[in-house]
Amino acid sequence: MRKFGNTANKVRGILEVVRDGEKVTARVIAGRLRVMGYRAKEGHIRMFIHYYMLHKHLERVKVNGINHYALVT
Repeated sequence: MRKFGNTANKVRGILEVVRDGEKVTARVIAGRLRVMGYRAKEGHIRMFIHYYMLHKHLERVKVNGINHYALVT
């Protein structure tokens, strides 16, 4: 397992696993990153998206009170 090196690598990694038109949770994103060979925890992914990617790369959509993330169009 490898861990993310820097912010740019994290952004690229997360954008690779989120497909266009898809709404996914942080748990799904972390699971897909683990399949790609990264060490990723759901809480860390959630905080990284909030501080670095929200509104610029991803948008938050609430579905039944749970945050789902989709690519910004």
